[in-house]
Amino acid sequence: MEPPDRKKRILIAVAGAVVALGFMGNFFWDFFKDFRGTQPNGHPGSNVPLLVFGGFFLVMALAVVISVVRGIRKLSNSASTVPPPREDKPWLKRADWAAGKIKSTAGAQVKAFAIMALAFCGLGGLFTFTMLPKELHNGNYMALLVLIFPAIGIGFVIAIVRAVRAHRRYGDCFFELAQIPAPLGGSLDGMIQTGARLRLEKGLYLKLSCIRRVVTGSGKNQSTQETVLWQGEKVFKPEASLPEPEPGHTGIPVFFKLPADQPECFARGNEAVNWRLEAKAKMSGPDFSASFEVPVYHVAGAAIAEPADESDPTAALQMPVEDLRRDEHSRIQITAGPAGREFYFPSARNPGIAFFTTLVMLVFNGAAVIMYRAHAPIVFPIVFGLIGILLILGTFNLWFKSSRITINPTRVLAINRWLIFSRTRQYDAGDIARFELKTGMTSGTQTFQDIKLIISDCADDFATRKARFQQTGERPALKFKVGNPTIASGLASKPEADWLVQEMTRALGRHA
Repeated sequence: MEPPDRKKRILIAVAGAVVALGFMGNFFWDFFKDFRGTQPNGHPGSNVPLLVFGGFFLVMALAVVISVVRGIRKLSNSASTVPPPREDKPWLKRADWAAGKIKSTAGAQVKAFAIMALAFCGLGGLFTFTMLPKELHNGNYMALLVLIFPAIGIGFVIAIVRAVRAHRRYGDCFFELAQIPAPLGGSLDGMIQTGARLRLEKGLYLKLSCIRRVVTGSGKNQSTQETVLWQGEKVFKPEASLPEPEPGHTGIPVFFKLPADQPECFARGNEAVNWRLEAKAKMSGPDFSASFEVPVYHVAGAAIAEPADESDPTAALQMPVEDLRRDEHSRIQITAGPAGREFYFPSARNPGIAFFTTLVMLVFNGAAVIMYRAHAPIVFPIVFGLIGILLILGTFNLWFKSSRITINPTRVLAINRWLIFSRTRQYDAGDIARFELKTGMTSGTQTFQDIKLIISDCADDFATRKARFQQTGERPALKFKVGNPTIASGLASKPEADWLVQEMTRALGRHA
């Protein structure tokens, strides 16, 4: 007999799939009935833009239904050999965590890519061969928009081919933990073992992230937002001597100090926190990539070493910051001027994310125009238009914003420039508590860092109000005041960002 919790999950999944299919069926039934209907101006026309817009929702609905079927099958076939976990040891709920050997999830993306490729290519092929020739014959060249579907499908096919080639070259990758689980306040220690020998050609990037995932809304309005709460990164040099735990396999040592003030892994309702370990390296041919979800928890009574007393066993393998900046072609310039040490952050120094943001901006604004001209429900062009305006501002910032920070023991001078516009801010050294890194924008798995100037009054006032709240439980009064300013943003390399904070601290005449 199935457990009640499993029955509830299956019932919710089936109900969600039925609602999604009902909504899409109702939408497309009304749409196809008058696909060649009459436009508001009285002339016959085509609803091709609306078809393209609705087609994306159809693909998403199909993906939801397929994922529901897979989820039900997984729940039905889940093994019951693992003993029920104790409440004080939640990491035992996963068999791989309990065994201390975690398989990379990079290969799992192939199935998701295959589903999306099949949906987009199938839907795109149907539209292309059934309606495109007729529409073009009638002079409706806007019907070419349906080619977006097979183009996206081909993109997923290319991603599948690359993933399959990478798996054939590197095999299955596993991460073996030295301690189960990794304790907050201690360290994540272990080794990644590849399925084949790995010979580095460029730097090997290791990244550990604490990610909060929040699901909002329901049904067709459901959305998932991921926020990086904390991140650590290190880069191994190409000539690093990696161990060989077994003949024909390569071991990648992993060591990250874990902060004690971050949340542990959990999943409750629509909110979850995951700790993700990633390893990537550029190679000739398919790149090396591995990703693992690791167990990080508060462990009562665990022997946790102080961060200052625990040395990094991977320090000898890491690339020096100077070599890292040269290898990544860093455009950030540091010079010694008459007014102090200058840190110059030029505009358009992240062309990849700038090009991607520009493309997304054009898509959203173009979709808003097309839906308005196609007389779609007014809410859709308004929402897409508002998002497009925000993307215009972000795109302008990525292409044209530059920052020049001048630091000496008496002051910090920050000048931001956007083409012919500029903004100058100055801060006395006595008012500055420290420089600090904060997580900025994210693009996929890439997280960019911002450098903030922590003002002494803000830091002291926050600490005082926090201590009062912890002692009395009385919430402080809401105050509107200028907080800690961001003096540099969009730093793609976490090790370089850490180094810049140290150099700025030294330029201020303080111990880094």
